[in-house]
Amino acid sequence: MMDLDHIPKQYFRKIRWTLFWGLFILAIIFSHYTNAAAWLFIGSLAVLGVSIKKSFRWVLPIVLILLVAGSPQLGLISQGLLIMLVVGLRELFVMPHAKLTQLKQHPRLKINKSGLTRRDSRVFKQTFKPMQKSAWHVKVLFQQTVGLRRIAIETKVVTYIEAILNKLAEKPTQLLTVSDFAYRRLPNLEQLLVSYVEIANHSVISDEDKKQLKTARQLIKELSMNICKDYRLVISEDMNNLNSRMNTTKDTLGDRHE
Repeated sequence: MMDLDHIPKQYFRKIRWTLFWGLFILAIIFSHYTNAAAWLFIGSLAVLGVSIKKSFRWVLPIVLILLVAGSPQLGLISQGLLIMLVVGLRELFVMPHAKLTQLKQHPRLKINKSGLTRRDSRVFKQTFKPMQKSAWHVKVLFQQTVGLRRIAIETKVVTYIEAILNKLAEKPTQLLTVSDFAYRRLPNLEQLLVSYVEIANHSVISDEDKKQLKTARQLIKELSMNICKDYRLVISEDMNNLNSRMNTTKDTLGDRHE
């Protein structure tokens, strides 16, 4: 499975030009088949003008299908089988992450920028956006196995993560209060869940693997509970304000409410 969302940006240029020259060379090889060569040449130009994701999800599959369709010497049966193979490989290796991305679509939280300088706002966004992506990835991952769903229900970790993000969007200055959540716990939880789901989806799981998964579930649960504590840190200021107002109100009412 190819995770197109996590390809390092420094590789984009190399990948794009590799695709271009690969398709361009194929166009030369198939030059005696006019239709196939034309589509390959068009595809080589297209990969230079679209994103890496679109190149893998759309340009390459379409070009390969048109290449097969433009090679009459293969015969109808072979053409049909090869086209099915291209579609199958696309669904297996490329599209799962596209579907996962669709699951992660969510309303963008409006960030309260009052009291923030332009630089502070930019720095906060650079931290907050990856946090949102990780949060929704975590939400999807927790639905992948029965054990993970049980942990999510018991700890309510997804609810707490979303509540923390809402609070941070409302009060960006609270980021320092939950720096461990932002920079350590949430990223670690995401990576641990990714590894867990990958092993849990193996067709054959040994006894040793089961022990590792059990240990991982315990760590995931402990990490989730710590994230729940992070939420208490975020709202601590609000709770202190409430207690202060309650005390003030009690003072005005006298000892009857003490």
